[in-house]
Amino acid sequence: METYDYIIAGTGAAGLSLAFYLAQSPLKDKKILLIDKNIKNQNDRTWSFWQKDVSPFEEIIQQQWKNIYLFSKKESAKINIAPYTYKTIKGIDFYNFTQNFIREHTSFKWLQADIQNLDINQKQPFLQTENQTFQAQYIFDGTWKVSETYKKKQGYHYLYQHFKGWFIESQEPIFDADTMHYMDFRVPQKDSEVRFGYVLPFSAHKGLVEFTVFSDNLLSEEQYIQELKNYLENILKITKYSIYDEEFGVIPMFDQPFPKSDHPNIIPIGTKAGCAKASTGFAFDRIQRHSKQIVENLIKGKKDIQPIFTKKYSLYDSALLNVIHKNRLPSEEIFGRMFQKHPVQRIFRFLDEESSLWEDIQIMNSMPWLPFIKAIGQNILRE
Repeated sequence: METYDYIIAGTGAAGLSLAFYLAQSPLKDKKILLIDKNIKNQNDRTWSFWQKDVSPFEEIIQQQWKNIYLFSKKESAKINIAPYTYKTIKGIDFYNFTQNFIREHTSFKWLQADIQNLDINQKQPFLQTENQTFQAQYIFDGTWKVSETYKKKQGYHYLYQHFKGWFIESQEPIFDADTMHYMDFRVPQKDSEVRFGYVLPFSAHKGLVEFTVFSDNLLSEEQYIQELKNYLENILKITKYSIYDEEFGVIPMFDQPFPKSDHPNIIPIGTKAGCAKASTGFAFDRIQRHSKQIVENLIKGKKDIQPIFTKKYSLYDSALLNVIHKNRLPSEEIFGRMFQKHPVQRIFRFLDEESSLWEDIQIMNSMPWLPFIKAIGQNILRE
């Protein structure tokens, strides 16, 4: 049985991010195995995030914006988000950049294989593939799939953020290239769901246009296409375009904590660790912070190396999911009030879980009290 210091199971955003930071740390000479059944050589997604600081991935940022559009059915606003910048990275650029950097370090080994089991044997974590078994001091588990199911508990909320996007191009100028569309609520809404348009313009002629839904069920392929065409042609008034690529994604928005590992040395990462924020689905920047904290804890020799997200924000997320899922308040009104009544910088701090208690109170005070009191009360009763 081969033995490693660390095994990283799954080489998606979380696995590659963790390896990337390990390769820059005093732990870079540890014996480390990265394993996944898929070779990351396809542009299968786009990651976007807002940020004040310079990103370690700055050289592969595809586009960045200092302004965002917000649309409701009645009004619109163009907002400067400085000192934040909204950034986007192509999946393939991230895969190539991190893998090339990691491969410069010979202590990192790569294996393409299907992970069949993670478990412990006499307090030693191990990983099994069809043909081999590996053990390590720590195994970092980033193997979550959309198809995975968990024993659901009454009172919790299990929504998904799912979206279909087209990369389009037109001979005519069709985009305001310096401003992205963050949330466009002009799309038709449905009870107990959040629906909005989302646009990342790469130039006046090219951009990504998405139709996004928060709901407990996915749509059919035909429904995504119909809604996306409606958004493009009837709301954005873009009728002459060609599609040169597309993307589809599903992100869990669960307020039930993901099941904990049965062993302190098998550490969940990425979605499995709750890095996809329950109320928004944003994950990339949280994955970076989570990965850095794991590396810091390993360097310090901490016994419990798993970072923990702040409890109060989990309570806020849960209340918002309850309000959405129970249709206590239209989603357009919730997010509209947020951005209309507060500086966007305060909202970003709140969503980044970096806001002060006073800022939290200000944001809560701008919302209708009754729907959220009902939501909080129902959430308390489930505990």
